[in-house]
Amino acid sequence: MVVSETIEDFKYIQDANYMSDYQPFPPSEPQQLCNSDYAGPYAFEVFVDPNVMKNPWEYSALLNKIYIDMKHKFPINFSVKSHDPEQKMFVRVMPMFEEDRYFQEPVHRCICHGQAQDPTNNGVSELVAQHIIRCDNPNARYFGDKNLGRRLSVVIPLSSPQVGTDSVKEFFHFVCKNSCVGGMNRRPIQIVFTLEDVCGTVRGRRVLCVRICSCPKRDREKEEKKREQENHSTTSSKKRRVDKKLPAPPSPPTSDNTDTRIFPLQLDVVGKENYKQMLKFCQTLMSNEIYEAKSANLAPFEKCREQVTQMLNTIPE
Repeated sequence: MVVSETIEDFKYIQDANYMSDYQPFPPSEPQQLCNSDYAGPYAFEVFVDPNVMKNPWEYSALLNKIYIDMKHKFPINFSVKSHDPEQKMFVRVMPMFEEDRYFQEPVHRCICHGQAQDPTNNGVSELVAQHIIRCDNPNARYFGDKNLGRRLSVVIPLSSPQVGTDSVKEFFHFVCKNSCVGGMNRRPIQIVFTLEDVCGTVRGRRVLCVRICSCPKRDREKEEKKREQENHSTTSSKKRRVDKKLPAPPSPPTSDNTDTRIFPLQLDVVGKENYKQMLKFCQTLMSNEIYEAKSANLAPFEKCREQVTQMLNTIPE
């Protein structure tokens, strides 16, 4: 089966008779509505490829958020461990609103982009056209109906990793923006990935925040800067409250106990994805040290984060 490389030529399997003969799928609606991370018994992990030059997406490790414009494809990697290959597993991809007050509302497309005349809906059924996210996997199924109040989700069979890899990569793209009126209405969303068996039992869950926008890099930098300011403001506010509540006599300044010693890392990491995850984890640790301002001397953390980012950007495809 040939998979098209362009969104315009992208086709979906919509023949109900063919699909019913293909293989059993989990129930059309999720058994649980939850947006908390849960590794589960199979250590389910979901991660985005790091930012490299010419990628149409931007990923913030600090915010666990991907920024991308609509109609641009981006990869999501799925990983499971200690899983019986004979047991068929699936991944449900479901958009949800971040804010609690909109939690029960299903996320769907705006009226404009949902029209049959929109180019993104060529060869697509009316029900599929309601979904803001689509998958390149030809075996993907689209469940739900906003007109019936049913939450929209995409379910794909989880295949086995290729030889020499420990994860499965699937490509997705969005067909609506956060700013669209009559759809998301500028409300922040997140994508909930749930690992399910054929009965719909949840075996793992991961959450990824998303912003579908025209300027991914600009919006990422803006939101990261805002988070940095909020962290500094929260730290300063706590210090002021403690000082006001528990006044203490002047005392000589104490030394900074933050460990800034340098430990060179000399080891051979097995597996490309394992190497990526190790670098991303280190990048997140250094970012947390910088944004939480635990030390008066941030230079070592900034230098380390810059080195790790450069290493991530030079990983060959």
